[in-house]
Amino acid sequence: MNAKEREESVAKKKILFAGTPEIAVPLFEKLCEKFDVVGVLTSPDSPQGRSKALVPSPVKEAAIKRKIPVLQFDSIRTEAREAIKELKPQVLVTFAFGKIFGPKFLSLFESTFNVHPSLLPLFRGASPIQSTILNGLRECTISLQTLGLKMDEGAIWATDTFTLTGTETTETLTTLVSERAASFVPETLERVFNSEIKAEEQKGKVSYCSKIEREDSRLDFNKTALELHCQIRALYPWPKAYASVDGKEIFITGVWGGFEDLEKEERLEPSVKPGTVVSYRKDRGVGVACSDKIIWLNSFQLPARKEMDFKAFANGNAWIKTAVFD
Repeated sequence: MNAKEREESVAKKKILFAGTPEIAVPLFEKLCEKFDVVGVLTSPDSPQGRSKALVPSPVKEAAIKRKIPVLQFDSIRTEAREAIKELKPQVLVTFAFGKIFGPKFLSLFESTFNVHPSLLPLFRGASPIQSTILNGLRECTISLQTLGLKMDEGAIWATDTFTLTGTETTETLTTLVSERAASFVPETLERVFNSEIKAEEQKGKVSYCSKIEREDSRLDFNKTALELHCQIRALYPWPKAYASVDGKEIFITGVWGGFEDLEKEERLEPSVKPGTVVSYRKDRGVGVACSDKIIWLNSFQLPARKEMDFKAFANGNAWIKTAVFD
């Protein structure tokens, strides 16, 4: 088979794409450009807002625009398998679908692939992007793996690793992962289909990450500045980190600087009580003492109010300049 024939053969691969949120849309679009995407498997429409009106997933909306069949099931059982059989897909590609497939389902395909935003076996589970930030990693990795019967256990085909600056939030890093996956995954699949690379079993210590909950949001200023800096960024835009002042909650939605800035910050005297506002700078924000250094908070939000930068917030809430966080 010559190069042109191989290219045509790869382009004809029939793919079923499984995904739900916005992060998966750019990859879906790129797969449609390079391969024959015969269908989309996505979560059922969900009620949103006060009206509880049913809203389609971002992936479903993208599929409808391309007039690609959409499959939605509450559970991946016999009905789902029969519907998928009719589409005759050869390959399954999943990204942020959120369900574990059984052996009968996986047997419908010649090959299966999953996109996971961590260097597996690190951070198997539901929140790899948040966990990457929360743990202060200096790099983020996207893994393309074979789907296994257990969560994120499959062999790795390739990885894409890039540097983090310490300014990323879950919102911005999700966007970056989405963009990079849309380039990395289709190119890797072409190499797989052309038998240019082989999958390797995961190596190293296995760790798991669970879904982020509201209970993970409270800040403890007895921790280090780096720990809190990472926590605030990891919890934005949801559920947002918070602390208390005089028993009243306040959301902390932004911090100044990145890894290099935190390293340059001088250590505080041990006598300074963590949680105390010790400085206010117009170029940085509200400086709060942690167990080791100052953390500069530059965005706040009171419950049921709009998010505000520190200057606007201080104009109407001067107490923030002398506050002591509980």
